[in-house]
Amino acid sequence: MTPPRADEDIIRQNILDMVGHAGSKYTPMDLEREICARQNISRKAVRRAVNTLMAENRLTYTQFLGHTFVEISYKRPVETGGGVILAPPDAVVTPRPEQIVVRIEAGAAFGAGDHPTTRMALKLAAWTFHDHILPKPAQNCRVLDIGTGSGVLAAAACLMGAARAAGTDIDPCARAEAAGNAALNGLTDRMEIFDSITALEKNSPGLPPFHLVLANLRYPTLVRMHKAVTEISAPGAVMIFSGFRPREQPELLKTYDSPRFDLLRTLEENGWCAAAIQKRP
Repeated sequence: MTPPRADEDIIRQNILDMVGHAGSKYTPMDLEREICARQNISRKAVRRAVNTLMAENRLTYTQFLGHTFVEISYKRPVETGGGVILAPPDAVVTPRPEQIVVRIEAGAAFGAGDHPTTRMALKLAAWTFHDHILPKPAQNCRVLDIGTGSGVLAAAACLMGAARAAGTDIDPCARAEAAGNAALNGLTDRMEIFDSITALEKNSPGLPPFHLVLANLRYPTLVRMHKAVTEISAPGAVMIFSGFRPREQPELLKTYDSPRFDLLRTLEENGWCAAAIQKRP
C-alpha cells in the first residue's frame, strides 16, 4: 500500500534534518539504515524519499577518497538561523526585512557553510549585533575571523553591519574561496584575507584592535590562540568560538575563565558546541 502523502513528507523532512544537522557525513547505506531504524519504515520508502530529494535539488551525492556520501545540495538557499540565508550565487532569494543573504560558492573549504558549528557561530554573531553586545556601534566595529574557510562568517558579519572584517587561513585554497565569496557579496572593499594574524599585522602597522573575533576551529587550536586573541581584541570585545565537543567545553571555558573574560552564552547542536565570551573593558 502506498503511504499517505503526509507520511512521505515526514520521511523526507527527517532525512533532511539528519543530513543537514549531522556531525559527520552519511553514506547512502548508513543513511538508509539509520532512517529505517528510527522510523520503522522500509528501505524502499527511504530510497524513494532520497530519490525525490535528489530530483528536487535538496540533496546531492558527493565523492571523497573513493566513497559516496549524501549531503545537502547548495543549489538552493538554506536558512541557518540567526536571520541568515546562505545562497548559491545565482539563486533567487526574497529575504524578510530582518534577514540577510550571504552568497556562497560551495567549495573545498567547508561545503557552503551549512554545518552545525557554522550555524551556531552565525546565530551568536547575529545575537551580538541584534542585542548591541559589542563595545562599539556595528558600523564602527572591526571583525577578525580566524580560520575563515569559505569566509562565510566574515561576510555575514559585514552584512550584519560591521564596518570591516579580516579573515585568516593557512590554506591557500580557502583564502582563494574566501576572497571569491567576498566579491560575490560586494564586500571586496570591506573584507581582507591573510594567511595568518602575523601577516595581517605586518600588512597593517598600528593595527587597531578588533571588536568581534570569530573562530570556528577545533578545541586544541582555540586553546592555543588564547594569548593572541587576548592581545588583538579591544576592551569589551566579543569572542565567538565554535567547533568543540561538549566534553571539551569545560576545559575551553576554563582557559578563558579569568578576571579578563565573562561567559555570555553557549549553544549546543548535534554533538558540537559554541560559546560567546566577552573581554572585560
